[in-house]
Amino acid sequence: MLRVGNYLKFKEFMHFNRSKLKSSKKVSKIKHQKSILVLQIGILIFFGGYFTGLPTSSGENEELLNSIGLFNSEHIVENLRGDSISLSKYWRLPQGTTLSVNILNPVSISDETISIIKESIVSTEKIDIEDSLLHKGPQNSFSNYYVGWAGALENTGDTKIPIPKNFEVLNSQQSNGDIVVILSNIKDRSGNTGYTKTILEGDEIVKAFITIYDVDSLSNTQLGTIMRHEFGHAIGLGHSTAPEDLMAPTIDMTYPYISECNIDAIVDLYNEDSDGTTICEK
Repeated sequence: MLRVGNYLKFKEFMHFNRSKLKSSKKVSKIKHQKSILVLQIGILIFFGGYFTGLPTSSGENEELLNSIGLFNSEHIVENLRGDSISLSKYWRLPQGTTLSVNILNPVSISDETISIIKESIVSTEKIDIEDSLLHKGPQNSFSNYYVGWAGALENTGDTKIPIPKNFEVLNSQQSNGDIVVILSNIKDRSGNTGYTKTILEGDEIVKAFITIYDVDSLSNTQLGTIMRHEFGHAIGLGHSTAPEDLMAPTIDMTYPYISECNIDAIVDLYNEDSDGTTICEK
């Protein structure tokens, strides 16, 4: 038999347990809601970061759609001592040394493509362009431009550090050579059509890697221009602030040749006669 006193205690006990049960369910529900909220935030952060790194315009390179023809380039300098720097450096080679350039040639790359790349390095062809076309001077005044780096550098004078002027272009399946050119059929996720990485030991370049992306979609003119630009990085040039210059970070395809200012910059660099920039006369 349950007595009155015991009944009241039992009733209070049952009431306490019900309250405790409701409270426990409420806490459990709140914890569950918090877990769902944290999970949702995590998913948003993950996919937000993922999509930020993807190319725009449904994966198309926006520069390729420009009627004039604009291409992005990236230049990276890596020091063997572990630090990363942005200033361009130079090759320290004995006078007359030949700089070897090796084109890693996938089976799908044609001989014509290889020839275009070689021409941008070893050609000695010179072109006269009227200054007014590039907003460099009045009509009927002209400046010299070069198709290949060998022609651009062959008449430079003696410098404190010898300028590389002799280039041997190889076509090997191995990464031999001072400068290695990698031809890729894929598109760069950052939208670059060209990428140059120079490896340093102290203040000197000891090796360089040039990657040209989406090669199959490039015309001969575009391929030659991109190679000409990236090779400028490989021998020590950074980017130009003049938008029409070959070494501008976004390459204008209108007159994509090596300018007198590009040559002056190389001379300044190998003379160690610059604060990191060269002021163009034109």
